[in-house]
Amino acid sequence: MCDRLARSDGRPPERSSPLSPRELDVLALVAMGCGNAETGVRLGIRPETVKSYLRNAMRKLGTHTRMETVVAARHRGFLP
Repeated sequence: MCDRLARSDGRPPERSSPLSPRELDVLALVAMGCGNAETGVRLGIRPETVKSYLRNAMRKLGTHTRMETVVAARHRGFLP
């Protein structure tokens, strides 16, 4: 019930995510406003690898931009 109350639309979050743990790490940092370079530094990966994780997440969620991907992940309960 707490999860439902925390969500603005009242739906419970989806339980299984199609996103890998690393894709979620990247999206969490993007959601905080980090660019590819900063995300890479924080995760110890190259900016090109960050882009690859973002592209994979976009493909899996059917989105086209970074922000759209973050919003979709939040809406589906994959990100807080």
